[in-house]
Amino acid sequence: MKINLKKLCAVVMCVALLAGIGAVNTTAGNTDSASAMNILYDIGDVAFKGLLKIITILFPPIGIPREFSEGNFLPGMTEFKELPADPSYTWKLGYAQADLLEGLDDAFIKTLAVSGILDILGKRTVSEVLDPPMARVTALSDGSGNGTVLFVSIDGFGISSVDVGRIRAAVKDFANENNIVSINVSALHQHSTVDTLGMNGNLLGAVFCNTLALATGWFRPFSGKNPDYMKHATDLVAEAIKKAVNGMEEGTLNYSKADASNYIRDKRTPEQFDPYLHRLRFVPANAASAETWLCNAGIHTTGMGVSGTVVSSDFPHFMGEAIKEQKGANFQFINGAELAIGMDNKVPMPEEATGYQRTEAYGNQLAQLMIDIPAGEEQQVPALLNVAHKEYVVPIDNPLHVLFYRLGVIEYNGRKTNWTATDLEVKTELGYMELGDRLAFAFIPGELEPMLAFGGSIPASESYTGEAYEFTPLKDMVGGRELMVFGLTNDQVGYMLLPNDIAHFVVFGNEEVNASSTQLAPKTLEAFKALTDGVN
Repeated sequence: MKINLKKLCAVVMCVALLAGIGAVNTTAGNTDSASAMNILYDIGDVAFKGLLKIITILFPPIGIPREFSEGNFLPGMTEFKELPADPSYTWKLGYAQADLLEGLDDAFIKTLAVSGILDILGKRTVSEVLDPPMARVTALSDGSGNGTVLFVSIDGFGISSVDVGRIRAAVKDFANENNIVSINVSALHQHSTVDTLGMNGNLLGAVFCNTLALATGWFRPFSGKNPDYMKHATDLVAEAIKKAVNGMEEGTLNYSKADASNYIRDKRTPEQFDPYLHRLRFVPANAASAETWLCNAGIHTTGMGVSGTVVSSDFPHFMGEAIKEQKGANFQFINGAELAIGMDNKVPMPEEATGYQRTEAYGNQLAQLMIDIPAGEEQQVPALLNVAHKEYVVPIDNPLHVLFYRLGVIEYNGRKTNWTATDLEVKTELGYMELGDRLAFAFIPGELEPMLAFGGSIPASESYTGEAYEFTPLKDMVGGRELMVFGLTNDQVGYMLLPNDIAHFVVFGNEEVNASSTQLAPKTLEAFKALTDGVN
């Protein structure tokens, strides 16, 4: 029988509830308005986290440093320009892509873990490849000489800052020689491709063997992330980066958007999300060259389910195929603020249609929405590019994430803040970019609640804690520009939830399980404001 993470949590929760009958409610912000059931949940949560901390202490924190690693952080541009720009500035763009399975034999591929819901016994390895995971790279500059920016998207569940640093290190000399000031690596968060984060490994193997592996180096720690695959992917991404930069050519950049709200749904209330497919369309001056379409939307890529063994890049694959076939254009997708935002697949299909066929129909529908954007709704973007990045520190207070990090299942740029290493901090980064005079982009290292970006709130009476949470959304920090979010970019530190609506993952499941810290949202808002204040 397959055992998954939620079943494990349910078992541990039962133990925790029995152990926590006498515990005091410490997490509900407003106990007068909290329901009796919430109080019971709070008691269970206190006991559950205490139990996990005790379990965690049993595993020595081997290899967890006292200080962060330097990594390969790129700060971006030192000075932001304003329009009107020099008339000699001209957009330059290059595109390249790589099949991440190219050069790997079938026997090795079938040993790789498939991303998605954790399989405790690590049995969810590749059974079939329907379409291969890809890396797509766009290199962009405004011709001013202030530097080139790279956008790398990989078909994967997530990517840690440690692996982003490895990609940057692989092209460090090339970046210096070509004035590359910003390298951004985004995961598309498919739940049906090769695990690039580590969450779908053999958890029992990790629990019983990883401490020995980390202490002796006799064998590899158990993790869903295969280091040979990651090294292979890094090499291919590095080559694609060089190809994209070397192939840059002049042209015009155009922006438009299509309303896709009928095909998107929010699984958490209230339902608030970015309803648009955003399109940046580069038209090269050389008519013989292909256009490049960069698409941004916040939608979970779960058309193929979350616990299968077949590899597919989900609906972005079919979007790219349709746009290539109909318009002959290169295509790159970057996911947005997609905390609990899912596919609402209303495309009519026969009842006997497979999941793959339904996912293809959904991807084709989104592609058609972009293809059908009227020419009159497209606006040319003036040649002006500004970009900056900021590092910031977040405490990890989810005990499951602490345990996974200590066991070497997942990687962070982390450090311990107490001698038992049950308290941890991670250093991550975010970014801010401006294109032309009206477009702004937030590069976010995780899965963002859309309200944090675009506004909205959960009133105290409807929140889990019984409190209100007042905040300034990202869109109000960008000087009136239209905001887009590039999510899961340059790190994957988990879900960023509104602090007044974080329930307990032992009861409520997916979002809380994957929120590594209850402070992710406030820390991210604070860091983004400091960054935008510093450049505006």
